[in-house]
Amino acid sequence: MHRLEEDVNKLEAPISCDPSGPKGTLAMGHELPDELILSGTVIAGEDMVVLDGYVVIENGIIKEVCEGRERGHFEGIICPAFVNAHTHVADSIAKDPPFMSLADLVGPSGLKHRILESASDERLVESMRLSISEMLNTGTCAFGDFREGGPHGVDLLIRALEGLEIRSRIFGRPLKDPEDIHPACWGVGLSSTRDYDRGFVEEVVRIARREGKRVAIHAGEAGRDDIEGALAIEPDILIHLSRADLSDLRSVAESGASVVVCPRSNLFTRAGLPDIKAMLSLEINVCVGTDNLMINSTSIFRDMELISKALVRDDRQVFMMCTINGARALGMDERLGSIDPGKEARVIVFDRRSRNLKGSLNPLASIVRRAEPSDIMLRI
Repeated sequence: MHRLEEDVNKLEAPISCDPSGPKGTLAMGHELPDELILSGTVIAGEDMVVLDGYVVIENGIIKEVCEGRERGHFEGIICPAFVNAHTHVADSIAKDPPFMSLADLVGPSGLKHRILESASDERLVESMRLSISEMLNTGTCAFGDFREGGPHGVDLLIRALEGLEIRSRIFGRPLKDPEDIHPACWGVGLSSTRDYDRGFVEEVVRIARREGKRVAIHAGEAGRDDIEGALAIEPDILIHLSRADLSDLRSVAESGASVVVCPRSNLFTRAGLPDIKAMLSLEINVCVGTDNLMINSTSIFRDMELISKALVRDDRQVFMMCTINGARALGMDERLGSIDPGKEARVIVFDRRSRNLKGSLNPLASIVRRAEPSDIMLRI
C-alpha cells in the first residue's frame, strides 16, 4: 500500500465542516435587504463590458443594470460569480500526493481510485462538503462534477450538497452496467476512451442520449490518441485537450462541443498546456475547471492568473472563460454567468480599496491577474 493511502486510512476522526453561509447573506452572515443596490464599476453583460454604474437586485434577481452614479448599499467592483466547469470534489479526501505520472495518479488502478475505494461514506461526504463550501467562499456559484462510484457515489454528492446554496451539474459514471445512470445526473462523465471497451462507451452514450442527458469525456490529456475516439461519440463537453494539435482543434470546433481546460492539473501531471489561443480563434466555447482536488485548490483565482499571464493575454476572454462560458457549457447561461436583467444575482463585489486592489488602473485586469478571496467584500 502506498504511504499516502496508509495515512488516509489512519484518519478516523470526523472532519470539522464549516460550510458557507446561505445565499443572500454577507460573508460575515448579515441578512441582505429584499431590494439591494450595488454601485461602482460593473462588469456587465455576456461580453463583460466595464462601466461605471449600478445594479438593482430584487429578491435575488437582477432587475436593472444602469450607467451613471447612484448611491448603493455597497460600492466596489461588481462582477458575476465564477463557474467551475470541471471538478472531482471527492478527491479532496487526500490532498497533495507525491509527484507522480498521470497514470499512477488517476489511471483506472491509480492512487486516487484506491483511496476513494477504501474511504468510508462519511469521510467522502464530509470532504466533498468542505470543498464545495470552499468554492462558495472563493466566489464560485456553480460547478460541474465528475462523480465516480456509480449511483451510490452520486447519492453521496447529493448528501454533501444539502443546505449549500450552489448550483451543480453532476456527471455520473456507470460502473459495469451501462443502464446504471443515476436519475439526478445532468450527464455522464467518462474518462478517456482508452479506459473502456468501445461497446461499453457506445452503450452508455446511447442510454444517456435516450434519457436526455449530456455527455462529457476526458480526451487529449495523456496523448492525442483518444481524441478521435472521443469525438466519435459526439460529446457535449471535452475535458483537457492539452495534447491536441491544430487539426484536432478544428475537428472539435466543427463538432460544436465545449472544452474545459485545466492548466493547473496539466502542470502537475506534465500533460502539457492547452493551446487556448487557438481554441478561442476557432470560436470554441472554452471554460475552466480546477479538476482534481487532490492536487489543486478549488480557487478559480489561481487559474485566471495562470491563464492570463502564461497562455492568453486577454483579460476579458479569461474572465468570460471562468463565468459565462462555463455557464454555457453547463446549460446555466440563461440563469447565471453574467450580470444581466432577469438573471439570478450570483454576484461578487470586490473592495477596490483593499491593500491588494487599491491603485488598480484596470479593474477587470486586476480581478483576473491579482485578486484574492480576501478582496471580496460581498458575495451573493
